[in-house]
Amino acid sequence: VAPAPPPPPPAPAPIIVTRTLDRNTTHGLLDSEVQKLDGKVLGRAIDMTADGSGTPRQMIVNLQGFLGIGDRKVGFPWTAFRFTPNAKGAPITITTPPNQLAATNRPKPSASLATPLAAVTAAPAVPPGQMELMDADVERPNGGKVGRVIDVLIDVNAQPQAVVLDVSGIISPDRRAIAANWSALRFIAKDKTLRPLMDLDDAQIKASPTYEADKPIRAVSPAP
Repeated sequence: VAPAPPPPPPAPAPIIVTRTLDRNTTHGLLDSEVQKLDGKVLGRAIDMTADGSGTPRQMIVNLQGFLGIGDRKVGFPWTAFRFTPNAKGAPITITTPPNQLAATNRPKPSASLATPLAAVTAAPAVPPGQMELMDADVERPNGGKVGRVIDVLIDVNAQPQAVVLDVSGIISPDRRAIAANWSALRFIAKDKTLRPLMDLDDAQIKASPTYEADKPIRAVSPAP
């Protein structure tokens, strides 16, 4: 009797896991219009802050002036906003009148001929124990760079679901972005500031699907 052929080798274990996010229930934060309850647009979201547990704390809104003159960046409590990703108009609504929210986040300088424009439009200081996400570098525990945050995807419950990372130049010179699950992020304190970490190595980044605005969102995490 001929011996049985050896069993085929086991398939290699996946190095990443992905999940698909519905674009009807998820929307990018950066540059999204922010409106009041009456539907009047008051500005655009330009950033958000999170604490060491990854909980959103503030949204930074660029309140529009006239033709760009008088614009100012103001931080509002995250809980003051409602998200409607599939809205025909502004996807973000501020549910509390802005003048009733904490004024400590408002820039103090007043516009005058002696006041530089940069001082008027400067973003409010980030409170201790929080960090701004946009343009933050996400690193590995060994200090290697994963990518730069260029957007955060928020769902209808005002919960971040993924960060969009610019990974250009990490693997190849081509410009490329990926979406990584928010749960894959963790925050550590270093040099008295928070820093975002993620365990994605070069091979995992290369295996991650590219994020494109008009394609299904596939958010990745390192395989356990």
